[in-house]
Amino acid sequence: MAINARANGIYGNGVGARSMAMGGADVAWATDPLAAMGVNPAGLGFLTAPELDLGGIGGIVQGHFNKPGVSSGDLDETPEALPEGAFAIPVGKSPVVAGLSFVPESMLLANWHYNDPPGGLGGTTSYGYQKNKSEILSLRSAFGAAVKITPDFSFGASVGLIYNQNQLTAPYIFQNLEPGPNGPANSALDGAKTLLNLRTSGWGWNAQVGLIYRATPDLQFGLSYESETKVNSTGDASGDPSRQFGLPQGTLPFHYDATVTNTFPQEVMAGASWKFYPQWRLALQVDWIDWADAFHNLPLQFSGGSNATVNGALGSSFEESIPLNWQSEFVYRAGVEFDVTDNLVLRAGYCYGSSPVPNSTLTPLTAAIMEHTLTAGIGYHWKQFQVDLAYQYDLPATESIGASSLHSGEYSNSSIKVSAQTLALTTTVRF
Repeated sequence: MAINARANGIYGNGVGARSMAMGGADVAWATDPLAAMGVNPAGLGFLTAPELDLGGIGGIVQGHFNKPGVSSGDLDETPEALPEGAFAIPVGKSPVVAGLSFVPESMLLANWHYNDPPGGLGGTTSYGYQKNKSEILSLRSAFGAAVKITPDFSFGASVGLIYNQNQLTAPYIFQNLEPGPNGPANSALDGAKTLLNLRTSGWGWNAQVGLIYRATPDLQFGLSYESETKVNSTGDASGDPSRQFGLPQGTLPFHYDATVTNTFPQEVMAGASWKFYPQWRLALQVDWIDWADAFHNLPLQFSGGSNATVNGALGSSFEESIPLNWQSEFVYRAGVEFDVTDNLVLRAGYCYGSSPVPNSTLTPLTAAIMEHTLTAGIGYHWKQFQVDLAYQYDLPATESIGASSLHSGEYSNSSIKVSAQTLALTTTVRF
């Protein structure tokens, strides 16, 4: 699972190799089960036979963090990957086509290694050389269906079961401590730094609807909407704030039951697909992603504290809220497809979206700052089989943090540079 911090935050560019190779500009085409179930379920309506897509997506990410004279480090470049797949089948002789899918919908994996910059209460607490790891994973398993209302108009919808997994392993500074039912939180400890290892997982659901209209045999338009997803994930949080209070490390180990409330944004996609020459097709698309309502903050709840001394300061339960303040954004996509022969297809694409992450809350763990993405791909089909390969390069992006609004400002006057390379492979069987 490569970091998916691209022009559209932590969402992918299209679903499947064909869609990715076009820069994600597939809402008006979506002719295969993966793209239909991931981008626009109306695409199912134009399928005429059962079809199975199986594949995967993976890659590596490069990054460098630097706070001059204080700390610097790099991202772990270990390749990671996840599978994806979809199946679609016409329902008898009706105009309805049904589909099932498994898609990694949003992914953020940042695994840094650097010296912990001094911060916390007093501004001098450091936990030395640490792994700083952040993970937000969202996997969507969905059932959908589409009906071809007329030969040129299809409407589709899907319902998805969302699995969300979160991890935060890093020195952490409390931002907004609030009282819990078992004792008041000490707001004077806002800004205190602790080692923290947080792991949670949970389930939610969302819905997607879409339509595709073929104005002419060579020109068609698509529109898709995906609803907001809210997931209350549960797990464990452990850590040790000993150094913050001048004690030897290991003096104040704690454990809590933890709940993280993740909200993934609603999204609107609109686009057109035009076969402007017998061998050429052009696709254009614009997406709107509502990060502002979804990633305003990240609520955390802790309960069942195990350390009496820590409970005396925080209570055995308390609430915390991590400020994010992401901004809603438009993402612009373009893709082109060229039929070299009856069996061989070449594709290329580009997308742009301004970074949704404000510098005021930016850290290496939330560096979804890449804005420009280039894609390319190739497809070959023989009889009922097809293989598609896509490559994506997220151009290097650098952001400088002046004055951080996070407590203690440990990331003030630092810079972060990231880029990523991704491969997707999709194999198709038509029955």
